This record gives sequence, structure tokens and C-alpha cells, in this order.
Amino acid sequence: MKVGVPAKGESINSAVDERFGRSPYFVLVDAASLALEVFKNPGPAEKDAAGILACQMLIEKGADAVAVKNIGHNALVSLTGGGVRVYVGAEGSILDTLKMLKKGQLSPAETATVGFQDGLTEGEDE
Repeated sequence: MKVGVPAKGESINSAVDERFGRSPYFVLVDAASLALEVFKNPGPAEKDAAGILACQMLIEKGADAVAVKNIGHNALVSLTGGGVRVYVGAEGSILDTLKMLKKGQLSPAETATVGFQDGLTEGEDE
């Protein structure tokens, strides 16, 4: 299973970014072998479509699942519509998150956990 995780850095020890669409990177990890691919997130520069662009990239790269701290409605619908399972509650490093996922400590996302454009940084327009 390939798991996509929004990350603050480019390694398996990087911290999970609590923002999905505006995280600087996505780490796509093979849960069995821990082989990883790192992708710069195309979304942060976009005003309105950051989450959707991130979803499209993860689907195109073959993610089977995504493990996130939080997820918005549009991203959740886009990912699940593309056949990607979404788990919420990720924290710590990418490796910590994978361990949590394997132990069943992350919850399958049934609804959004944040409001519309909740990941905007201070000074950005809503």
C-alpha cells in the first residue's frame, strides 16, 4: 500500500504538516518496504485550488491511502472519489504516522475535520 503524507520536509523523519493542501511536500511511502518518493506540493502557490491540486497529484502518483492530521471537504471528496482511502489523526514524523496507521490508531475520515480554506496562512485572503 502506498501512503501519501503531507510533510514539512523530505525524509521519513520529517514532521507531518497539519495543513494538507498547503504543505510544502508530500511523501509517498510504501507501507511494507518504507521506500519513499518525495514530491513538492503544487498547491501552496494557488489561492483557491491548493487541496484539489494536491489530490490530483497524489491520485496520479498512485496513492492507495492518505494519512493526514486534518482534511477539508473538497480534498476528502476528491481523494475518495479517486479511490484513495483517507485517514485522519496523523502526528509526529512520517514514520510515526505509518506506525500509527499499521496499528489502527488513525481513523478513517468520514467527514471533513476542518472548515473551508482552514489551511490559509495569516495574511492570505479567504
